[in-house]
Amino acid sequence: MKQLLTLAMTAGALGAVMPASAALVTDCPITAIVCYEYDNAQAAVALTGLPTRVGDDMQFTPASFLALSNGAGFVTAGPANFVFSRVWTPGGQEIVSLTVNEEFDYEIVNGGDVRATLYMQARSNLVSSDSLSNIWSLPIAGDSGGPQIANLSGSLLTAASFAQAANDMRVTIQDTLRANAGAGQLAWIQKKFTLVTETVVPVPAAVWLLGSGLGLLGMARRRQSLN
Repeated sequence: MKQLLTLAMTAGALGAVMPASAALVTDCPITAIVCYEYDNAQAAVALTGLPTRVGDDMQFTPASFLALSNGAGFVTAGPANFVFSRVWTPGGQEIVSLTVNEEFDYEIVNGGDVRATLYMQARSNLVSSDSLSNIWSLPIAGDSGGPQIANLSGSLLTAASFAQAANDMRVTIQDTLRANAGAGQLAWIQKKFTLVTETVVPVPAAVWLLGSGLGLLGMARRRQSLN
């Protein structure tokens, strides 16, 4: 773990390596149920790194996303604001939910505290009024007894909240890390990975609704409740 901390500090001191040429990346293999589009040189990449596809999910493995306070009071890393300009389903299925799972290494020596904050927003690319967001926080205080691992997750129920089909949206994920340590104390927290997952209905939304009277009734009630 001490080696991990040293490597992270070195990477942060040297600065993150950005892509040689900025480009809009479209990640949509022929077998994909969920596709993604993002700018590979947006500012957050310096902290989060670039995502890689794992099945239909996206995973980030940051190299240098670290907040470290060695008796210096409050130290903040971020906010890192990564934006997928499009998250969509080529087959037209509704994205029922979006979930972000994150993992951190941290340590608190002789007191102090650390905090991880996750914000997520999903906004329809088809109907601007369809938007949903939330914020989650993980505060940890007290001597940790050595390096530890912590987890933070958050979900947005997009299909239940959007008035129209939730199958093409802009997704923003924002992360902030904070370490706080006074004189004689040490506190640090480092992002290990982020996994973005989606749950979709198994068939295109229109077919799914026509095939189920109950589904049609439930969807109509959902839409009316939002008006």
